[in-house]
Amino acid sequence: MSFRPIKYDSGRVALLPLAASTTVVKHQLLKFSSGYLIDAASGDSEAEYVALETVTAGATDGLTSCQVLPVDDAVLFEALTDNTPVQATHVGNSYDLDSAVQLDLDATTDKVFFIESISNATDKLVRGRFNKPAIA
Repeated sequence: MSFRPIKYDSGRVALLPLAASTTVVKHQLLKFSSGYLIDAASGDSEAEYVALETVTAGATDGLTSCQVLPVDDAVLFEALTDNTPVQATHVGNSYDLDSAVQLDLDATTDKVFFIESISNATDKLVRGRFNKPAIA
């Protein structure tokens, strides 16, 4: 589990082309690079899409596509964090990406994701929304 959409308009789902040899895991973040989707990464200042399926792209750019949900500030997500979230410390604040599949609770440079609540501290899950645009 990484960035699972909880509430969204299913009519917004799109089928977009992947860069060659990209491996996508369901609910990971993706971004465009040279016209094709690639994995989001630590240091990205905004999230663009979340994958709705697991796919491994072929050896040619655009040969394989992936169903994605465009990310905006209206979609509520359940997100995985790199450390155990703490109500008094993390709720009500914005954090950076640690990778395409989790948040970095120690980084607040890019402020990509706003935490509204903790879903399950033991499993390191929070609920919130992406800041669009990011508020760095």
